[in-house]
Amino acid sequence: MRRLAPAALLLASLAAACGPAPRPADAYASAPDLVRDMLALRARVKSLRAAGRADHYGERGRVQGKIFAFAKEPGRLRVDLMSPFGSTLALLTADGAVFRLSDLRESRYYEGPAEPCNIARLIGVPLAPEDAIAALAGSTPVIEGAPVVEWDGGGFYRVRIDGNGLAQTLEIGPSRRVLPLKRSLLERGGEVVFDMTFDRWLDVGGASVPHEIRVRMPREKAELLVRYDEGAVEVNVDLPDDAFTQTPPAGATVSKVTCR
Repeated sequence: MRRLAPAALLLASLAAACGPAPRPADAYASAPDLVRDMLALRARVKSLRAAGRADHYGERGRVQGKIFAFAKEPGRLRVDLMSPFGSTLALLTADGAVFRLSDLRESRYYEGPAEPCNIARLIGVPLAPEDAIAALAGSTPVIEGAPVVEWDGGGFYRVRIDGNGLAQTLEIGPSRRVLPLKRSLLERGGEVVFDMTFDRWLDVGGASVPHEIRVRMPREKAELLVRYDEGAVEVNVDLPDDAFTQTPPAGATVSKVTCR
């Protein structure tokens, strides 16, 4: 028998490795069970404190900077945007009902309902506070409907949900201990409402948290990329309620804003 040269052996092993990933022996057969268990694992994170970097791409170009993110159910959110020199450029807070934003670069202060268009004034993508909090912790809003599941040869479950004119696709990794959400794509009439992807899942305090989160909303021509620093994420920590509110900075121009 002719022996394969080392280079040929390498190519053969690479070709084998590129084949479709086999369906796990303990694979989910029920889509509702899979979605329920994935959401239950994400729900272990009741509060989050993290540091990292954010890049926002929108109609006004690219904005990037160091961020500190604080999130606490239900609907409490705080994002501090910092300069490379450590000074605060902007501070967004939402306490479940009221949104506040101090833009220290322009000496302006905005206040209004905690609605998607107001949250977008800093993070760039229009998400309700509870949806932004879910994304920061690796979860997603899930539409009403009967899910169906299939195994993808790329090594993940693909769940499809249709309902009320919407279609949602979830891509979920196979590990039953983590069930990492890889992607959440929501469409209406073939048009993308949002496309969320999650990567670099790491264990933090007994919960798994993605350290790279991308949210794309083509209709708004907006895209946000958040990368947490490794070792800079804490979950289920005590966050005081007064962390999610603020008063106008001295000398700032105050504006009342609404989404209507």
